Amino acid sequence: MIGIFKHNNPLSLLLLGLLALLPAITVDATLNAAVPAATTAIFKALSAYLSFVDRSNGMLGKIMCTSILLAEALIFNKIIADHKLMERAGFIPAMSFLLLNALLPFHTTPIFLVLNGMVLIVFKLFITMYKESNANNKLLLTGFIVGCMASMNTGFLILFCWTVIGIMIMRPASIREWLHATTGFILPFYFIFSGLYLLDTLNVSMVFPPVSMDFTLPSLSPLAWTKTSLFLLLPWIGMFSYNIQIGKMMIQARKAYLIMLILILATLVICLFSIKDMSTTLTLMLVPSAFLFSPLFLAFKKNFIPNLIFLTLIILSLLR
Repeated sequence: MIGIFKHNNPLSLLLLGLLALLPAITVDATLNAAVPAATTAIFKALSAYLSFVDRSNGMLGKIMCTSILLAEALIFNKIIADHKLMERAGFIPAMSFLLLNALLPFHTTPIFLVLNGMVLIVFKLFITMYKESNANNKLLLTGFIVGCMASMNTGFLILFCWTVIGIMIMRPASIREWLHATTGFILPFYFIFSGLYLLDTLNVSMVFPPVSMDFTLPSLSPLAWTKTSLFLLLPWIGMFSYNIQIGKMMIQARKAYLIMLILILATLVICLFSIKDMSTTLTLMLVPSAFLFSPLFLAFKKNFIPNLIFLTLIILSLLR
């Protein structure tokens, strides 16, 4: 089975479609809250606007949600292939992305599909700005996209730290370039405050809702906890299993792995701010988790263990 994904077999596209459809044809045991804590009016308005894409809204919602998932998986795969971030990866990255999404026991809402798309764009920008002598436009756009993400939830402000660290990793130390990214990050908030002021509805709590530090564990079934634990653990196993090969890669590729590792840590901090609402923010970790998990299928010379891992995760995904 893994050999099909490794060698760009046309059948792999059909299998990817089935993997993207898997969450839609199974009944979710755990559905996350529609609106997590510390979300802004923008998050709520966008969630309401995209509700027709939700797979809980009949066949049309399932088709659209599945199509977006598959498109993001293929874009993710193309980024890795174009920049040679894995050797002979084939469609393994796309498969890992969809497999981890199916494994999660939580309902992936349309708003988080949008956020994952934003993460893919920022990841691409980080990689392409590495060799550019003048990357001011990319720095501004990177900061702007991350600022748009942060404007949806107060907890997402920590993503600014990820942006700054990512720029320091990919670019020479430069205050001017850091200011470009910071300006881009501030712009969405400037537009929001300006709009609220003109409408005479300016209220800071609308843009920065208070973060509730709730460390109460969510009430999940043993199976849901098992799936969640595997989702959190598998990226680390994948990274350590591929550690030797990562060390032999070009500097650009090694830095890409470091950036995704930092994003996982930043998302974990976001989840810890309100662990009770973990189901609403854990899907933000999907892109970096898939990136670090994919090498696990490439770390073995024979396909027996990768096939065993693949089948085990498929069975777990089907259990509800």
